[in-house]
Amino acid sequence: MGSKKPGNQKNLKKSPRRRRYAVFQHVLKPFIKYAFVGVLGTAVDIGSLYILVEYAHIAIIPASVLSFLLAVINNFILNKIWTFQNKSKNYRKLFIKFLIVSIIGLLLTILCMQLFVYVANIWYIFAKALTSLIVLSWNFLGNKFWTFNIKKKEDQIIEKNIYDLSIIIPAYNEENRIKNTLLSIHDYLSDKKITAEILVVNDGSKDKTAEVVKNYQNKITNLKIINFEKNSGKGAAVKQGIMESKGKLVLFTDADNSTPIEEFEKLQKSMTDQNAQIAIGSRYLQDSSVRIKQPRYRVLLGRAGNLLIRAFLIDGISDTQCGFKLFTHDAAKNIFQFQKIKRFGFDMEALVVANYLGYKIIEVPVSWFNSAESRVRPIKDALVTLKDLVYIKLNIWSGRYND
Repeated sequence: MGSKKPGNQKNLKKSPRRRRYAVFQHVLKPFIKYAFVGVLGTAVDIGSLYILVEYAHIAIIPASVLSFLLAVINNFILNKIWTFQNKSKNYRKLFIKFLIVSIIGLLLTILCMQLFVYVANIWYIFAKALTSLIVLSWNFLGNKFWTFNIKKKEDQIIEKNIYDLSIIIPAYNEENRIKNTLLSIHDYLSDKKITAEILVVNDGSKDKTAEVVKNYQNKITNLKIINFEKNSGKGAAVKQGIMESKGKLVLFTDADNSTPIEEFEKLQKSMTDQNAQIAIGSRYLQDSSVRIKQPRYRVLLGRAGNLLIRAFLIDGISDTQCGFKLFTHDAAKNIFQFQKIKRFGFDMEALVVANYLGYKIIEVPVSWFNSAESRVRPIKDALVTLKDLVYIKLNIWSGRYND
């Protein structure tokens, strides 16, 4: 048996000390800082209350509210910069979270005092001390692990791009149409000097979509299928495909092949020529070619929806909903990690996020064929899109897309 080296024994002896030091650095030290900030915040609360009542002659209740908000602002700034050293510039989102934690702490204070004083018959001074410890612990943990928690973003992960192009196809009950789409893409790629993967995301189909795709995996190179057990929505399917993609460029297209795969070249060329990170197909530009048109009522609903999108979310894009969009790898991953909407409204959300992240978006006229088997429900989907529009706007105001 070999003998243990002294150096190893020395390191083993030091490990408990290192663990204690790690606990101090990551838990105790921030807690001490947080407690100090809390004491300072209490001083701000009491001091500002006195000034507001005695010198500004404001009634006690509104003065209490104002002094509480001043203390919250003081605590927020110090905890962000000093206690947790959070470098995010999204102050609005962080402050909303901090305020929520503080308000819950205030409600917890009232509840604990009621229980300790009137139910447990504890002397109110001891009750206050015990309550303060509980609320302080809650506020610290809530802000450490929620408000100021620094998460590792996916855009910080360096990935190796294996393919030139990833093609994402969301599919729900597409056994009758997916075959022709796959064959068209396969024939197109066979004539090109590019490496590509095709990711079909089977969104909980109840028919034989998965079986049809699997039957073509031997014939079509790099054809992969991602299966959802339950239907989650087109947006969820596209996001999953994009997050698993390994192409330098990422294209998502519809399973009905409404926009032929040959239009990819237009998007790629325009993206390169204009130094853009996103190129989206459009049915409503001057040079667009709509070979098989939609019913007029659907066109009118679509244009009305586009006016609302341009007025409230992102201007300058005539067709946010065309299911043929091309992204650079980094842009796709960075945008879709923020995606919240799982169904049809995901297109406009992705473009809003792209705009916020500073990516250049260009529209490219494409050929488009309306499918007679389209599952779009005009009235119901219009109402859902309107709901999504409001949801996206609220996310913009709360800063959910900025951090």
